[in-house]
Formats: sequence, C-alpha cells, structure tokens
Amino acid sequence: MALMDTQEHLTRRLLEDLAPFVARLPGPAGRATPVPRLTVWASTTPTPPVAAVFEPMFYVVLRGRKVLTMGANRFELRPGTCAASSFGLPYSHQLAGASPGLPYVGVSLHLEAERIARVAQDMPRQEEGQACAVAAAELGGAAGEAFARLVGLVNSPGDIDMLAPLYERELCYRLLQGPMGATLRQLAPGDPRSRRIRAAADWLGSHSSAPVAIADLAAGAGMSVTSFHRHFKAVTGYSPLAFQRQMRLLEARRLLAAGGTSVAAVAYRVGYQSPSQFSREYKGRFGSPPAADLQR
Repeated sequence: MALMDTQEHLTRRLLEDLAPFVARLPGPAGRATPVPRLTVWASTTPTPPVAAVFEPMFYVVLRGRKVLTMGANRFELRPGTCAASSFGLPYSHQLAGASPGLPYVGVSLHLEAERIARVAQDMPRQEEGQACAVAAAELGGAAGEAFARLVGLVNSPGDIDMLAPLYERELCYRLLQGPMGATLRQLAPGDPRSRRIRAAADWLGSHSSAPVAIADLAAGAGMSVTSFHRHFKAVTGYSPLAFQRQMRLLEARRLLAAGGTSVAAVAYRVGYQSPSQFSREYKGRFGSPPAADLQR
C-alpha cells in the first residue's frame, strides 16, 4: 500500500507540474519543456502500433497506458511505471486509455551516455549477467523523487541552469542503484561482452542496407556464432538479421515520406533484392503497403 500511495502521489505531482504543457497538445504529439531533453507527450485518442527507434531514454507514463514491443520483448506501462533504454532499438509503441476529456500523458528524458558513464564510474562496480537493453519498473522511492524534482524545474526556469545538472546526476545515480541499473550500465565502460553486442547493433543500424555475414559480426564480438545469436537476442529482443531488417524498414519509411522516388528504388536502396518481398515485409511491419505511404 505504501508503494502504491507513493506512486499515486508522484503521478499527481508530475501531472500538476506538466499540466500547462499537456493543455497545448491536442493530438498525439510531444512538446519540449524548458528543462534540457525533457519532453511531454500527450494524446486525446488511442493510437495503433507506431514503429520508431527507442533511443537512450527514461520514460514515465502518467495517465493512460503505453505498450512497447521490441522483438520478443513486450512492456505494458501503466500510470506510475517507467522504462529505460540503453541504446537505440527498433520498436513499436501503442497508446491506450486516451480520450479528449482524459488524454494520455507521458514524459521522457533523453539520456546522455557520457553522464551515465561518469556516474557509473564513481559507483562500486557490480557483477551482473546479461541485461536487456530495455527495462521497466515502478516509479517511486529515491529515483521517483529525483525525477519529480527535475520535472518541477519547469515551474522555476531561473533555477534550471544551476539545478538541472545536479538533479539529473542524482536521477542517474538512483536509476543505476535500482532495478533498471543493469540496463543503464550498458552505457558505461564495463562488461566487454555488452559493449561488443552494442557495437554490433550500432553497426547493423548504421549499415542497414549492407549485406551482413553473421560469422564476421560474431568474430568481431569475440564469440561463436551460436553464442553471438544468444547474447544479441538477450540484449535486443531480436536476432541479428531481424534487427537489421527492422532498421531497413524504418529507413525505407523515412525515404518514402520524403517522396520524389519509387517503391522499387527505395527497396533497392535499403538493401532488398526483391521489391515484392520488400512490399510484403513493409506492409507486415507498418500495416499499409509502401505505395500507399509514398502517395501520402
């Protein structure tokens, strides 16, 4: 009961602080706040699954529900719960429980890897097993209070330059101490295996159109192919090829939104050898064929 009371108190406190920003967001949209990298998200309607990349971020749901799906991993965030990611992952997110009278509300803080790394280096080193690159937990305790202090600065902009770095450092410290700590420590120098998996994922993301030899990626990570597959999926929720495919499709959607091209040209540009296979996989991922998105 005490934990539930704390969550409800924090949720009300955060909603009150962010109410002026929510009032200016009539649809599914985000609005930056005066606090650096702190964004308020609101929607007056539920949304279908939307594909994107989950960058390093701390995210809190204050009203409604948000479902995050990353390959084999699925997280359902309710009011008073939060999630954190240690590096960019392809994912889909869906909002529920939103209406004009009671809009969905969330708030995010984009995390700086250097800040997390500095804080982690000043803490006692912990030996841990492989952690997923995304973790979820209840918002409360010292981490919840630190986040509330940071968000509260939206009402005292004159204090932001002095206090925001201090509050954010405290938040990083509290998060590293808590149940999401193993995930966030992937941003810091530590387990070389985690660094190698992240490096492989970064390479796949930035070379999504290139042919990939899993044996070469595994060798670069210092693992056998079987071990590399197992650890890669444990961290990202995807097999290496599925991860690359998701990044290819996201890049294809960006190119189609820019216009001035054709579906076949986009298919070849992102690495597909068959436009028909590209169209099938694109529709399976986004719910509509690429030609329809190109026309829009």
